Amino acid sequence: MKIRNYVVVVLLIASAYAAEPQSDKQQILSLEDDWVRALKTHDRKVLDQIVGRDFTFIEPDGTVKKRDQYLADRSGDSYENESFENTDLEIKVFGKSALASGLAHITERRSGKTYRFSVRWKELWLKDMGKWQVVTSQATPVNPNWDSSFVINE
Repeated sequence: MKIRNYVVVVLLIASAYAAEPQSDKQQILSLEDDWVRALKTHDRKVLDQIVGRDFTFIEPDGTVKKRDQYLADRSGDSYENESFENTDLEIKVFGKSALASGLAHITERRSGKTYRFSVRWKELWLKDMGKWQVVTSQATPVNPNWDSSFVINE
């Protein structure tokens, strides 16, 4: 009888931990991983689930792309992603919205040429009906040798 009660208690505790939902922060971190995998494999279906219907993306050159253009570009075959690593990930949740930021180190091939670059990015995520989607994102190039000609030294 004692063994049976012990087994029941262990099973109840195990099922409680297994059923524990991910925190909002964990959900977004998981979606960020899914997003990177989808970019590497040009998986339009996964990208479509992550990117909200009013999504806007600001490219590193300042070009603004709406959802359809972003999805077409990222799921097309104009480039091959050789590596894509996110570091410095930070997620700050504010109820049903969240800010995510990080540093992406990317190597890709376009038109037979290899490009290596890093971008610092920031995203706004919204939670609607229990589902997180990104609604805006901006990627800023990281250039350690940056020197702006418009800075006036007096």
